[in-house]
Amino acid sequence: MKQFLFFSFFTVLLTSFVQAQQDVSGKVTDARDNLPLSGVNIFVKGSRTGTSTDAEGRFRISVATNATLVFSSIGFNDKEVKVTGATVNVSLEVAEKNLQEVVVTGYNTQSRREATAALSKVSGESVKFQPVATFDQMLTGKAPGVLIQSQSGQPGASASNITIRGKGSVLASTQPLFIVDGIQVTGADFQSINPADIETYSILKDAIATSQYGSRGANGVIVVTTKRGTNSKTKINYDYQYGVGSLPENKLKLMNSAEKILFETTYDHPYGMNFFGWTDEEADSLSKVNANWEEVMFRKAKTQQHILSLTGGNDKTRFFISGSVFDQEGVVIATALKRYTGRINIDHTVNNLKIGLSTFVGSSKLTNTSENDQWIGDPLNGIRWANPYVTPYNADGSYNNTDMLLQGQPNGLQELLENPRTNNQLKGVAAISLEYKFPFLKGLSARTNWGVDFTDNSTTTYINKDTYFGSQQTGTDGSFSRGSLKRVRYTGTTSLSFARQSGDHNYRISLFNEYIKRRTTTFNYTGFGLTGVFGNGADVTPGTPANGFIPTVTDGQTEQSLMSYFALADYSFRNRYFINASFRRDGSSRLAEGNKWVNYAGIGASWLINEEAFLQNTKWLSELRLRVSYGSAGNEEVGDSYEARELFTGATYNGLGGLVLSNLEKPNLTWEVRKTFNTGIDFGFLENRITGTVELYTAITTGLYLNRQLSGTNGVNSILTNLGKIRNQGIELSVSADVIKTKDLTWNVSVNHTYNKAKVIALDGTNENISGTAINRVGERPNSIYLVRYAGVDPANGDALYYKADGKTTTNVYDPNDRVIVGTYDPPQFGAFNTSLSYKGIELGVQFNYIMGNHIFNNDRGNVENPAYVISNVSRELLTEWQQPGDITNIPSPYSNFELATTRFLEKGDFLRLRNVMLSYELPKQLLERAKISSVRVFIQGQNLQTWHKFKGYDPEVASGLLAGSQYPQLKTFTFGINVGL
Repeated sequence: MKQFLFFSFFTVLLTSFVQAQQDVSGKVTDARDNLPLSGVNIFVKGSRTGTSTDAEGRFRISVATNATLVFSSIGFNDKEVKVTGATVNVSLEVAEKNLQEVVVTGYNTQSRREATAALSKVSGESVKFQPVATFDQMLTGKAPGVLIQSQSGQPGASASNITIRGKGSVLASTQPLFIVDGIQVTGADFQSINPADIETYSILKDAIATSQYGSRGANGVIVVTTKRGTNSKTKINYDYQYGVGSLPENKLKLMNSAEKILFETTYDHPYGMNFFGWTDEEADSLSKVNANWEEVMFRKAKTQQHILSLTGGNDKTRFFISGSVFDQEGVVIATALKRYTGRINIDHTVNNLKIGLSTFVGSSKLTNTSENDQWIGDPLNGIRWANPYVTPYNADGSYNNTDMLLQGQPNGLQELLENPRTNNQLKGVAAISLEYKFPFLKGLSARTNWGVDFTDNSTTTYINKDTYFGSQQTGTDGSFSRGSLKRVRYTGTTSLSFARQSGDHNYRISLFNEYIKRRTTTFNYTGFGLTGVFGNGADVTPGTPANGFIPTVTDGQTEQSLMSYFALADYSFRNRYFINASFRRDGSSRLAEGNKWVNYAGIGASWLINEEAFLQNTKWLSELRLRVSYGSAGNEEVGDSYEARELFTGATYNGLGGLVLSNLEKPNLTWEVRKTFNTGIDFGFLENRITGTVELYTAITTGLYLNRQLSGTNGVNSILTNLGKIRNQGIELSVSADVIKTKDLTWNVSVNHTYNKAKVIALDGTNENISGTAINRVGERPNSIYLVRYAGVDPANGDALYYKADGKTTTNVYDPNDRVIVGTYDPPQFGAFNTSLSYKGIELGVQFNYIMGNHIFNNDRGNVENPAYVISNVSRELLTEWQQPGDITNIPSPYSNFELATTRFLEKGDFLRLRNVMLSYELPKQLLERAKISSVRVFIQGQNLQTWHKFKGYDPEVASGLLAGSQYPQLKTFTFGINVGL
């Protein structure tokens, strides 16, 4: 009997499996002219099973009986069709903006109609031609609430400083989490990733979106989806770019030779008038030299890029393959980035099983130099601090060191060329996914995705013994360093999902298990006493106690892992009321025993108001949607992998090795938690000719990481604790309007603006925490600027004057107790506005971005206005220095005590930048048909063409708010490019 029942059950199950599937084919056309549409995405509603149309608009797919197919293509309304036979022919209506646009939230995909989260989507195609080395910089100005500041223009510079909805931490990282094809990647590794491989960027901002990522999502999430294959004949694309970059204007003006000689010989100084003792003949001769150090050390920086890609496939297998070469010179000689990348993405469907493979490898070589410091050995400081009458070379072609040492300054050109620094990176990201749709229960599917993010950084630094920097090394004869950092992160995500439609009700629930493990190994070696023969590590002299060239060696390895269980649920009623919910439980190896598991959750709801009966006849209203969400996410980026544990480190005393306490045990340490409330309104008017979004949010970070001071008898001076709160409140606005929209001519204008107000709510039992020129005080903005206010110069005696704390009384005595809050380093307002014009294949796009309300402490200006440094070159402002009673000036007497930490060197950080201008032309297809070329597009582009600002430097985009010294600014770049499709 049992065997009979089993056989019967097996027969029914097998029959249902066979009967549940059927092959469906058809054709998709444009409703305007009935011409076929290629590349239309087709997927089974409630699953990831899908395909796309070929060049003739045809498709074939295997689906369950009574399944619903969703047809989507950029520029057209999505269309849902229930399968009732073996043939499905569909016509799509044009609708550039629509609620069916697919958005990626990380672990799931949704239509924009269903999503209740605050998120922004940026197309990779819209930004891929920008001449920047890392993809994060391409997002500047593209989404409200997302502040991207690129302080360095150096090729391959570390990832930009990205802040989403204000900084929610003081000590921990404020960078968002980056996910590429479901795999977490390290933000500092972007120099080896090809931006042209990216299909879309999804920026997740509120809690219902970021709570999915639990202990990693507090700073927001940027989900990157790379390009996939299509169901069409193979398409070949070739992209080429050539560009030239140059320095912007430096508004920090230094003296030329005539001015510096005049200053040295006629102005009084503590060193004495004419402190170098120039004769009249020498002074006259030197005033005519005008050595241009910028011409020697800077250049026109060339950039070239080649990208070749292949896309194609059929209804079973689809592929995307790409390779690229990127070669970018730095505007500073001897700095450059060379990158080679390759990618293969493959999707294959076998009945109910879909297999996906994403592989990427990138190799890059970066040569760079130090910046943003005030050390005299920094080559970029040497450019400005060298006296203008001192040439880089002697008459015989050797480096001019004699005259340089007279002014207390090494030869910056020699320091740059003779002390090379290189960073070779090998980057690999690979992921494989399996998705299976169970035939015996409609809507039930399982998916697993496993991947690895691998980085191998190898750094080499050669410090020539004949340079100033070489004389500062152990033994004063240079050094050679080699470092290695290898990081491997494994991510495995497995889910079981069930989706069902029942009358007016639609719901989906997904259960997930995720495992993440990271291993980092480091090794660094520095040898001393270079012979100068080979120019590499073979020059190192073996170290002995007698010669003192004992090398330094460090080695380390850390591991950390995260285990997570979470659930995502979506529900809709009558396709206009929507609810999204998430719950996640994370267990981390970084936390102490008994405190390893932390819970996060979020819920969001939306209401499509314009589809209610009382608004359906309102022709001018195309969309009106209300969204609201609340939830929590954590921030784990603080300390190291063993921050909660008691740690010891090696030490020597009197020649004997031993251990010393380096980290106290923290049994109660947990993650910072950011709880966010968000409400948003999406609107569209006049058939979506005008669309926009308004978002209001409040985000409170609790358990704020702060260092609590301890007695020195503990062996350490402070301990990291979860104390304090920060609140960020803000409003985001984005509006887009099609001013003109005809068959041949379109003109679109868009703008986005963000205002963020941050406040410290609580600290570690005290009212304030001071660090340098910044203060965190309860009731004030975090990272507020804390300085004594400069009141000008006393015309009677030339003394610098300062305001007392009351803001009314002035004194010539600097007193730190008179410091007050005078602004913030973090921009409270920022945004962008864009316009695009298209006419018969000609397109013009223009983008501006801006920042308002922040300040920058210009320590670089202080370096060249300090009278103690007048033997080197100084600011032209010192020509207005007070010299005698009655002088009205802002530069004090050189005999007045010089105080740096005042508002004298505080400047506004406001700027308006013409970020990008692109003019392109797509050749008519009729001209290309005979050559069997599908498309040709040529373009010219300008990047950072003009920046309007009052900051005394190259560039006011200073992410930290403090410019310590030399600056490698973002470049002004002109680019020519061509795209050919076969």
